[in-house]
Amino acid sequence: MVVKKITTSLTLAAAMVVSGSVIGDTNRALEAWKSFAAEQNNPNYDKWVSLISQPAAIEKAKKWKELRGYDAYDIIDKTELPAELKPGLVLTKDNKANYPWLKDYLPKEQYDAIGRSWGGIGKITIVPTNTYYMHDGYYKGTKELIDKNIKVIANEKGELVYENGKLALLEGPATTAIPFLHPKNGLELNWDYVAHSTNSDTGAFNPISMNGCTAEGVIDRSYKADIYWWHFHNRTNVTPFGDIDGKEEFIEGGALFILEPNDIRGFAGVRQRYASADKEDDFKVYIPSLRRTRILTGSDSQDPLAAGLELTWDDWRSYWVKTDVSKFEYNLVGERLILASPEVGHAYNAQVFTADKCNVVSTEVELRPVWILEIIDKTGKYQYSKRRSYIDKEMYYSQYFMTWDPRGYPFRSWDDVRDFRPSVGDMSFKTVMVVNETTKRVSSMEMVTDWDGMGENVTEDLFDIDQLRDYK
Repeated sequence: MVVKKITTSLTLAAAMVVSGSVIGDTNRALEAWKSFAAEQNNPNYDKWVSLISQPAAIEKAKKWKELRGYDAYDIIDKTELPAELKPGLVLTKDNKANYPWLKDYLPKEQYDAIGRSWGGIGKITIVPTNTYYMHDGYYKGTKELIDKNIKVIANEKGELVYENGKLALLEGPATTAIPFLHPKNGLELNWDYVAHSTNSDTGAFNPISMNGCTAEGVIDRSYKADIYWWHFHNRTNVTPFGDIDGKEEFIEGGALFILEPNDIRGFAGVRQRYASADKEDDFKVYIPSLRRTRILTGSDSQDPLAAGLELTWDDWRSYWVKTDVSKFEYNLVGERLILASPEVGHAYNAQVFTADKCNVVSTEVELRPVWILEIIDKTGKYQYSKRRSYIDKEMYYSQYFMTWDPRGYPFRSWDDVRDFRPSVGDMSFKTVMVVNETTKRVSSMEMVTDWDGMGENVTEDLFDIDQLRDYK
């Protein structure tokens, strides 16, 4: 895969800042999708067009383009693309070799998976590029940082702080904001990735289904669970608004309660993140078979959520490793265009699993501008010696990531489709496929977001292990 090395300007975006009166005039993503949907006669595409055509969605796309100084199409325009790389192209094992340029746009693991018997992809369809953004809370916070010239920096510990030294994720506009619209280095890009979080104050599902498959394509473990997520400060898009009492030192928290199978029903976990780099996460699990609560450490976060799964606690919501410059090195190693899954989950499922949930029948991709963030383990003790994440230049979230084990061998890849609500600008998750490139084991996840009930159904007691364990 070709990686474009970054220059002193570091990002194409910085060179593309033009006046708002010019950049706000068109929405090329909407235009492209309207034309594509008209050609394809697919009700899924018609539904997506209706969502991105709503006035609130158009307005949000415009103001985020003005804030960033670009959208995806501005960046794509700077690259000469292969003539065949356009919406409607279908890729299979029988024709992928006909497009030698494909290896420059698909991550290697995705290319190799086309037509493969384990963790395989039956076919890939290219769809038009979308424009993505975040909800109004992020817009307000990010704009306030810019308008008031509020500086956010990474200190010697790697913590995100204001110039006065106060932790930026606990108070003020940076609690819900992208701190570095045009990141200049890997640590800044990492903090953008962290700040994106889930792009919602609350995450909740009805429920989540998780499957662990053997290399032979057979499910050996299947789970159903309730998973919850809370942003603790400056909540703006899901009630309760404002700050959560008693969470003055925490940034955010996640909770898990396993519903099935019956032999481990009631297993519960709560993990809350301190803003301070010197404090490990508050991390507790309740083990029903032992009727006891166990306090976990940072090393435990490398364990799977449950037996047979390739999903670890540190890969929760794609990336939940604590930022620590004493343990990790953060490098911005390049920028490029890749083909990645579209976040169209609010309209339809772009990643369709086989009946056994161990492979992908079909998936879609769109052309995305990304930065490439490499996180290197400096201790020699972490599960991944290197993580390479392709961070989207519009929404600051990973489109795809790949990891390597401590010996330097390929380990796990992650590909997801998110449930993006264009008129609101927030996101959740739809499907995830995690592939272990060494053992050939696969984990698939399917989620139905509780958009309507998350404000009332997710309460403070779900983030207290002593109350969560008696929750159902």
